[in-house]
Amino acid sequence: MTVELVGASSQADEVLPQYTKNDYNVPIHQKLGGYDFYKSIGSPKFVVAPMVDQSELAWRLLSKSPLPPSMAGPSETITTPTGKKIIRHPGGTHVSYTPMIHAKVFMDAKGADSGKRGDGQFNLTYDEEGGEGVVAGIEGGDRPVFAQFCANDPEILLAAARKLEHRVDAVDINFGCPQGIAKRGHYGSFLQDEWDLVYRLINTLHINLKVPVTAKFRIFPSLTKTLAYAKMMEEAGAQILTCHGRTREMKGQFTGLADWEMIKKVKENVKVPVFANGNILYYEDVERCLEETGCDGVMTAEGNLSNPAIFLPPSHPHFHPPITVLANRYIDIVSSLKSHTAGSAIKSHMFRMLKPVLDTNEELRIRIAQCPYSEGMTEFRKLIQDIEQILQPIPQIRAKPISTEIGGTEEFVTRPSSPNGHSEVPANPLAPASSIPGTVLFDRSARHEKSNGSTEKCISDDCGGVAALRCPTRACIVHCRITRAVESGLSEEEARAEFQKNGLIGMGCESHEEKEKARRERTDRKRKNKAEAKAKNKQRMKGEREVVRARSRSASLSAGEEAR
Repeated sequence: MTVELVGASSQADEVLPQYTKNDYNVPIHQKLGGYDFYKSIGSPKFVVAPMVDQSELAWRLLSKSPLPPSMAGPSETITTPTGKKIIRHPGGTHVSYTPMIHAKVFMDAKGADSGKRGDGQFNLTYDEEGGEGVVAGIEGGDRPVFAQFCANDPEILLAAARKLEHRVDAVDINFGCPQGIAKRGHYGSFLQDEWDLVYRLINTLHINLKVPVTAKFRIFPSLTKTLAYAKMMEEAGAQILTCHGRTREMKGQFTGLADWEMIKKVKENVKVPVFANGNILYYEDVERCLEETGCDGVMTAEGNLSNPAIFLPPSHPHFHPPITVLANRYIDIVSSLKSHTAGSAIKSHMFRMLKPVLDTNEELRIRIAQCPYSEGMTEFRKLIQDIEQILQPIPQIRAKPISTEIGGTEEFVTRPSSPNGHSEVPANPLAPASSIPGTVLFDRSARHEKSNGSTEKCISDDCGGVAALRCPTRACIVHCRITRAVESGLSEEEARAEFQKNGLIGMGCESHEEKEKARRERTDRKRKNKAEAKAKNKQRMKGEREVVRARSRSASLSAGEEAR
């Protein structure tokens, strides 16, 4: 291999990282690239992002076909230039990404048949993930789909990608994750200053995989550096680029708005298709982003999680489908799959979709948190039925997705209002008006405030805690117990020492002890649910091993018969 050292320097004396260029950049397998590849998967415009524990198979299928057939209307069949037929459902995504798969973990994972299958991250036992037929009753199955990996070793990445390249349309590399876990693991956006490594990761897959490689990345504060970075990825072999219009530092309280102008510049300066990512919460954002950036597709994460039917056009008769319809559709898909769906993913999706009701009903929130993962998902179905009864007299309006994607704090959430515009629950005067007809915004913290809108500090001067409203001593639980221990005859020093030893459990006021008892019961239930889930998962893995062994025996018998 002949290589050329590229040392990029740029305008304003900005020095860019060096990388080694492969002059013989020709894949060993014949495959489509750039716009030919893009057209071969139907020229997708609507894209569901890779989301940890959130874009699992069941959610991808829901996002592809969000409405039940009775509401959806006819599907559309797209014939690509290669002659392939792709089925699209009303309001559905055109392409989805798997959750981020850690390449090394995937290679080390032990799955069915004692082999290293990695089913926990991408199920290889059943023909559902990456399936092209009918999966969970949805025509077209899980395709098109891109598998996203994170890695910092080109050889490990290649080995992991080869395990599932026959089940996906492309393999994407994550260069965008800004979280602390990515920093500790040395992947995602924390590789963006190591251009030589980034180039080799992309180029290794480009040269050796049977399917195209794509890349998702974050911008730099500098336009010059961002454009050079995108061009380097294109040069390495990335056939589609997804540009997230935020820098690595824009996360948490510093998230802010994504820079669509920067995304537009990236699109104008590369020759491969570009997906735009950032600020996509409503269908209107999708159309506006395509127009303002000129990109080939729009990727959404937060908007999709709040509303899996985000791509339904305003002209559709069910442009705002009831939240319970979407929740039931998701549960139906989970129940229809052989592939395991993590309980944590199910509950997370339920919280997101049913948010308008849950944010004003603590009992329902607790019920979802405690819902067991069972055959047929009976408890989840009953919960959704109860919510339907609650919402029966009023319109079901989805929560306004104020999220960390745009720097929101989710301090304000929506709740349904009555058809005549008068909320059955007293309005919160501190909440701004909702932009969604039929809803008001509700400050979640108001449920925990006294009537004068203020909170009271613990009576102890050296404590920064908050006093419980029903505590007669106006103290936090620590100082409530210590105070009562002193009242029972102990000195303050003795009471503090006893608290350090045993927490003075039972010594506090009735209000505090009731809350602590409830907390312990919740902890015990969580521990029990976790143990039950572990046992069920063990049984599931045993079943998957039996499936693989049966297939192996069948293959051996067939080979023996052919030999005879």
